[in-house]
Amino acid sequence: MAIGRISGSVLKSNLTRNGVDLAFETNLLYLDVTNSRVGIGTSEPTTTLQVAGTVTATAFAGDGSQLTGINVDTNIQLVGDDSTGATLGTGETFKIAGTQNVSTAVSGDTLTITGPDLTSYITASSTNTLTNKTFDVEGTGNSISNIDVADLKSGVLDTDLSSVSASDDTLASAKAIKAYVDQISTSAISEGDSNVTVTDSGTGAITIAADGSTIITMNATTVLDASAVTNAIRLPNGTTAQRPSGAVGEIRYNSSTDTIEGYTSAGGWAQLGSTTATAESTDDTSTDDASALSTTQGVINQFATSTLDSAWYLAITRDEINNEVATAKYSLVHNDTNAFVAHSHIVESNSSNSYLTVQADVAGGNARLLGTGGSVVNSVSIYRIGLGNNSTSGTTGNVTIGVNSDVDSAAEKIDGFALASARGAKYYISVNNATTGELSNTEALVVHDGSNAYITQYGTVNTGNNDLITLTAEVDSTEVVLKASAQAPNCRVTVYRILLADDESASTGTNVNVVEATTVSSTATTVDSFNTSDYTGAFYVFTGYNATEGAASISEVMVVANDEAYIGTGPIVSTKGTDQLDFTASLSGTSVTVKAASTSGSSTTVNGYRVHMLRGSAGASTADTVLVSTEQTITGAKTFTSVLSATSIKDTVNSLSAAASVALDPTTGGIQTITLGQATTFTLSNWASGHRMTLMIDDGSNYAVTWPTMQWAGGVAPTLATSGFNTIELWYVGSTLYGAYVGAHS
Repeated sequence: MAIGRISGSVLKSNLTRNGVDLAFETNLLYLDVTNSRVGIGTSEPTTTLQVAGTVTATAFAGDGSQLTGINVDTNIQLVGDDSTGATLGTGETFKIAGTQNVSTAVSGDTLTITGPDLTSYITASSTNTLTNKTFDVEGTGNSISNIDVADLKSGVLDTDLSSVSASDDTLASAKAIKAYVDQISTSAISEGDSNVTVTDSGTGAITIAADGSTIITMNATTVLDASAVTNAIRLPNGTTAQRPSGAVGEIRYNSSTDTIEGYTSAGGWAQLGSTTATAESTDDTSTDDASALSTTQGVINQFATSTLDSAWYLAITRDEINNEVATAKYSLVHNDTNAFVAHSHIVESNSSNSYLTVQADVAGGNARLLGTGGSVVNSVSIYRIGLGNNSTSGTTGNVTIGVNSDVDSAAEKIDGFALASARGAKYYISVNNATTGELSNTEALVVHDGSNAYITQYGTVNTGNNDLITLTAEVDSTEVVLKASAQAPNCRVTVYRILLADDESASTGTNVNVVEATTVSSTATTVDSFNTSDYTGAFYVFTGYNATEGAASISEVMVVANDEAYIGTGPIVSTKGTDQLDFTASLSGTSVTVKAASTSGSSTTVNGYRVHMLRGSAGASTADTVLVSTEQTITGAKTFTSVLSATSIKDTVNSLSAAASVALDPTTGGIQTITLGQATTFTLSNWASGHRMTLMIDDGSNYAVTWPTMQWAGGVAPTLATSGFNTIELWYVGSTLYGAYVGAHS
């Protein structure tokens, strides 16, 4: 601060002024105005207040942080908990250092020591949650105790082992283990998708016991022996549609057909043991056999004209001489004076063979089915369906007889069946017009697809010039209706119907079988089979239905067996417009298998009705048989299918007469001789591939010879010698005659 003049009596004489500074007693009190400093005991203060000497004060204000040069007369002793320590002397620094999880800091006159969060540490009385910690309790004296089940984390302890996986690493509770063990020991063994194997490595047996008794034994002698009990083994149970594809030896119970069935390579799925007997009406059907039918007409079957108007014969014929068989259907109708017959449904074991042909007449009040053999010995077995004025309505099994006594020109119902319970029907129909005296046979197949009915009429045979009825079929609400309109009024119509549903059960009979429902696909599947020791052939009516496609069909199928199985199909009605089912037959040993494949694809259900017959050999008389050890003359052409061995063969020598034209006929002899008397032209007669001839020509006069079209060895016809016989070999291959000149013999 600036001081001007200082005067007055209070000022001492020793207060002097040094420029702007002011000194009292030189340095007792010195005011350094220039630097704003005060000196006590010094005239040259270097700080704001500098005292040269001892300062006595009752108190100091401030934090003392700027005090320096303080002498400490007494040392500070630092001692730890272990009683060891250190002495802090004058001028030494006392440092409090932090360590792991401990830090120190000084702010002003405050020292802060920061330690770890003790809430995360375990104490004797604390309750803590440990996360991702490992307890090492290995070693003596180390252990973890007093852990309750409730203290375990959810999911660590598994109380249910019923659904654990292979990768499950949870702990199983005693309760879960007990339940698992109890299940194994008392009820079942379950191994998921892997196999369970029980092995007996020695010669013992594996047994299964229940209620204290052995019920099944398995050993090397008997694969499965349940003879120790008197109850039963229960088989797999399922419908026809649920059949597995099948492997040889499998057995099951078919709930659709109520039968036990087994699978074989030859027959596929087929019923085992006894079957339900097929119900058959014997009032309208009969069977018969005829044998020793020769090339002369004979009677096959006959009936009184007063009993039947019409008859259909399902026949198996056998040519006893050539051992050939065939199926045929003969439809016969009469008017009391004349009988008329037609044949159809022919399947032959050899189409080139001449089989039995049929005729019909009325003689002695009987309508007769007549037969004429293609060979000298024939036999036939027949199944006859007969209808007439004596027929009455009724149903037996799958067959129904119906009568409408007055059908006129307007179409009217002559039969019907429930839409929901049947798929198709085969009809044999006899018509008698009392007004015109005409009668008629006709047949029909009817099938429906659930919405519409489809029909084909065929096999009509009339005693007059007109078809007596026309058939139609339709769906009327819940019924399939067969209608007829007559060519003339007052027609009595008698119907023989074979009805098939989609779920037929198998049944067998002496003459007829019902073929159970079988599911087929586009691959040929067995639908029926029979043994040739039981039956030679069979006539079938088959229906097919595929619900997915909504298509249905009905077919007639004929099968006959000889050296192999032969099959024919038709007529056919298909709601698709094309054939739904394709049938094949095969013979393995003595087993004939009939298979069906569907153009509608998988899940096509096939049902059938079968008429079967055995036509075994009836034998032939010795006059018509080649004898083994007796000398015998055989006439007619013979064909040997195997090598012919003989000690000698005697050929026929035929002498030809000289003429301008001479026919060479190998059937008149294998050796032919001729002495020419003029120019001669040789022609061919009755030559067939395989024929041969030795021709000997005496041409002493050198006559001109003209040969038929042929090929000569060497390329040219021979020049005949004029002495002795000229020998020429002729043979026929295909349609060509070959020749070779052997030479001349004197």
